[in-house]
Amino acid sequence: MTGNPEPSVEAGVLGEGVENRLDRLIASVEREMAGEERALARLERPVDEGLVPLLIAVDVVAANLLLWLVLPGYPLHWITASFFLYVVYPFLLLLPSRGTGDGREGGFSFGRFAGGAGWQDLAGHRWTIAGVFWNAFFVNSQPLAPAFFAVFGLDIVFALVSGSGPLRWLVVFQSAAIMVYYLAIVVFRPHSGRFLDSLVGIQDDVTRRLRFRVEPVWKVILPIGVVAGVVAVVLVVAMVMPGFTLGVIWRSEPNVAGAGLVAVLFVLAGQVILVRYAQGTASRRLARKMGRRRCEVLARHVLGPLRACRDGLEDDRAGSIDRFTNDFARLRAVFVHSRVYRTQRQEIGGLLPVYVVVPDLDLVLNPETLRILGEREEGRQFL
Repeated sequence: MTGNPEPSVEAGVLGEGVENRLDRLIASVEREMAGEERALARLERPVDEGLVPLLIAVDVVAANLLLWLVLPGYPLHWITASFFLYVVYPFLLLLPSRGTGDGREGGFSFGRFAGGAGWQDLAGHRWTIAGVFWNAFFVNSQPLAPAFFAVFGLDIVFALVSGSGPLRWLVVFQSAAIMVYYLAIVVFRPHSGRFLDSLVGIQDDVTRRLRFRVEPVWKVILPIGVVAGVVAVVLVVAMVMPGFTLGVIWRSEPNVAGAGLVAVLFVLAGQVILVRYAQGTASRRLARKMGRRRCEVLARHVLGPLRACRDGLEDDRAGSIDRFTNDFARLRAVFVHSRVYRTQRQEIGGLLPVYVVVPDLDLVLNPETLRILGEREEGRQFL
């Protein structure tokens, strides 16, 4: 008789602990959603300051049309400036900016990192960390695609119409490779979970065909080798060779050196403004899309189940505790995945804003977070 109350007392204590954990997690999710909704509301508002960048972009287009009419050799100046642009443009994102973040509290502190997890703790998660930065790189490359299509498409037109000799075909080849590279990013979306799953599927299929000798080895290896070779050529030409092409133009065309450099720099400044304006428009749409998806996933797949579990504790404590125990890891994983990336607005002199996706280093450099990120499941993709 005296032993009967003990299980209920123990369950009550356990239930109170579960309730506290649930309340804390629900409060965290609600804060995250509130910050995301505020950032999304700012993105959804009409862009009052967008008129000034638009007028600047129109002026730049008009100035380049005028240069085209009055400047001898304008196509060559445009082509030269475009390869300068491709080399220097990534560094513009490193310039100090007075832009704002997504309203999320906190920020990375190297002191906190040094006092907590060290480099050795993260070594076992190096591929997960690389995957996070891989995703950020490609998702930020996507808004650049429309602008680079236009810039290097004009390169091809100018080279075919006014170019001559081997330099014409070098420019065409180089520009086409850059366009193919950005087209592949838009079409295949290397930052998406489906892309990574397809790579794993290809690897499993190749392993199966080789192990069970479904086909001759050369029939399995040859297509993969051809595709890998094409991808390697496009990557090398698009990411490494623009500097080489620029050097060839610089050495072989005296019109772009000396006084001609002034015209090249003027055209380059116009290209930077046009690309920045196009990137800002595309990245704003991308940030809105990501914000809506994050709010939707958090509301449907995290906050809703957590509230249902919390309400169930009042009626069926034992059953609710069991459900919470089973679901907690999954719900926490979805929540952690939603917080890995932050959206930041960056400006140049208060104008030409762009929105970039950056990893939250406080989370990315946390071994527990990395363990959760390494356990990929469906429904956790936010990019």
